[in-house]
Amino acid sequence: MLSPGSQLEALCRGAQQQLLLVAPFIKLGAFKRLISELSAQVSLTCVTRWRPDEIVAGVSDIEIWQIIKNRPNSSLWLRSNLHAKVYRADTSCLVGSANLTDTALGWSRQPNFEFLLAVSSDHQDVKSFEAELMIGCVQVDESIYDYVKQVVEDFEDVMPIIASPPIDIDFSVIATKHEVWVPKLRHPEKLFVGYSGKWDQLSVTSSVAVYSDLATLEVPQGLSKNDFERYIGAMLLQKPIIRQVDEFVSTPQRFGAVRGLLESLPCSKEPDFSPTEAWQTLMRWLIYFLPERYVLHQPNHSEIFARKG
Repeated sequence: MLSPGSQLEALCRGAQQQLLLVAPFIKLGAFKRLISELSAQVSLTCVTRWRPDEIVAGVSDIEIWQIIKNRPNSSLWLRSNLHAKVYRADTSCLVGSANLTDTALGWSRQPNFEFLLAVSSDHQDVKSFEAELMIGCVQVDESIYDYVKQVVEDFEDVMPIIASPPIDIDFSVIATKHEVWVPKLRHPEKLFVGYSGKWDQLSVTSSVAVYSDLATLEVPQGLSKNDFERYIGAMLLQKPIIRQVDEFVSTPQRFGAVRGLLESLPCSKEPDFSPTEAWQTLMRWLIYFLPERYVLHQPNHSEIFARKG
């Protein structure tokens, strides 16, 4: 039986028009080895996730961006709740357990026991997966790369120990669907209060909102307040709706314009969604967790929100 690495190398060599690589963990060495098999005229779409704690732990390398941005017809996308491993070259497709790492692909001295299975790319489940996958993705640009890179560098000396939540609770019930998430906690400064276990300082309403937002953002335990806020900022930039707002406010926008944008997005179909309250809350989060990226002006009692620069 061929190793997952051999299967993927053959897949890349056979690509004629398009290659799709989907994996939560991608290491630079394995990525370079696969891309070396790819013809220059083939377009490349790569989907992964960038959790700062995982990158610091060494399971993934954000430096793949430097290769992708310099390669023609190539793009890198992030989906923070990604767990699937799917690889497609034109109509040939492999699915299975293997990430794009030497250990998973059988290229290390002590490889994992992994497998990849050939499936038809015309299968309805494969087509549906790809469509839903991209709906929940945000495309990497230099500003996202720079921000995540800086957070990772800040974390390197304070690698947190991943621990259980301070109380027993089923986060899977509370977490909001990735594609439609906007913050629930009205006052972002209270997020760290709940994160640090000081639940007696929060109201019942705030506690429920903190649980929901922390679950959706998958925040590891053990971070200092400053590292926590930087981590939240990095994860916010990887959420689809926030990314759309980020692009929208690249030119200054009044409160009503951004509220109108939210009304047109999938989040507006969620139960009890209020575009006014959602934008009031999200605006506070962006100013609080990403103050170097956003600015709020209030001329003549009107709120104008914009991305700096």
